[in-house]
Amino acid sequence: MNISQLHVLVVGGATGGAATALLLARAGARVTLLEKVAQPRAVGAGIALAENGLAVLESFGLGPALAAHGRAVAIPLIVDARGRRLIAPPQPTPQVRMFRRSALQGLLLDALAAEPRIERHFGAEVITAERDGRVTARVDGRTVEHRADLIVGADGVHSRVRASGRFGARERPPGIPYLRALVDVDAAQGVEAWTGAGIFGSFAVEGGTYFFASAGARACRRAIEQRDLPNLRAVWARTYPPSIPLLAAVRSFDDLILNRVLRVECRQWVDGRLVLLGDAAHAMAPNLGQGANSALVDAAVLLDELRRAPDLAAGLDQYQQRRRPAVADVARTSATMGALAELTNPVARWLRDRLLLPLASRLGGDRTSRVMQEKTATLLAIGRA
Repeated sequence: MNISQLHVLVVGGATGGAATALLLARAGARVTLLEKVAQPRAVGAGIALAENGLAVLESFGLGPALAAHGRAVAIPLIVDARGRRLIAPPQPTPQVRMFRRSALQGLLLDALAAEPRIERHFGAEVITAERDGRVTARVDGRTVEHRADLIVGADGVHSRVRASGRFGARERPPGIPYLRALVDVDAAQGVEAWTGAGIFGSFAVEGGTYFFASAGARACRRAIEQRDLPNLRAVWARTYPPSIPLLAAVRSFDDLILNRVLRVECRQWVDGRLVLLGDAAHAMAPNLGQGANSALVDAAVLLDELRRAPDLAAGLDQYQQRRRPAVADVARTSATMGALAELTNPVARWLRDRLLLPLASRLGGDRTSRVMQEKTATLLAIGRA
């Protein structure tokens, strides 16, 4: 089909939505982007981009900027609270770049602003999206209606596009809380520790350290519920001493970003002129670091299948057939990893730690390519075509 004849409306301006808008616009489509956050440059903590996500962004010219702002790390070694290896990265070890999310978002926003085929609307909250291509949004207290040939729901785990259509969505109840923060100290461990209190990981980013922690233990959950930062520090200090300088650098509980794991599965990703992408279609546990990366792969594959197809309906159908099984496999593996990581019972952890080698072997070799979902060369070629 002729991409240049399409008017595409992208709902959501985060990583997946911004990449979708850029890929389609540079392929010739006219794109309207709606983002509910009025000032999106300052949001988030840290983000890891793997080879698949990096390839998509590099395909439309962000390679030098990504190299300047990202910190290269290997897929992390998984250790216990004493630093003993539990799972080693697969060989050869795929590379990952860690970013401040605000820095990555800034790069994408600058690219959006420089693309003449993209019309941007920030502070635009979508109310409904119709399968015939109509979208109703609220901007500055006014109700505005848009029409498009295709509406891409890249609006996250609480997607309004998904709620408006018939996608057979299944939302699993929120799981345990995760804490994330950026601190201006150089105390990154470069590992992910599976401890009696849950997960604790830290990695270097531009100008500091990004760390994350789960709340698998009762004491952690209680400290979070009470917003008790000193108690939270004490719990982690007892369980995992490398956490001490990182949590000490957090000035107040409000500096921590708190969210709960929510998984989303959809029976279909397409309803008429509506199509889902990223967390709107397949929110997953964070334990493989493939949430944002999978959204970027979605964006590239969507463009690839639209180009190949004789018409819009055929392209959307091929997109979901190509992406749903691959993402479902990653989501299942990530959930399994998360369940293993969050074991807090000492006996269960003892058994887990002695049964990890078979799991590690299954994650190596071909398993790594399945986690990446598409070949790097394929993803680079789609955006450069």
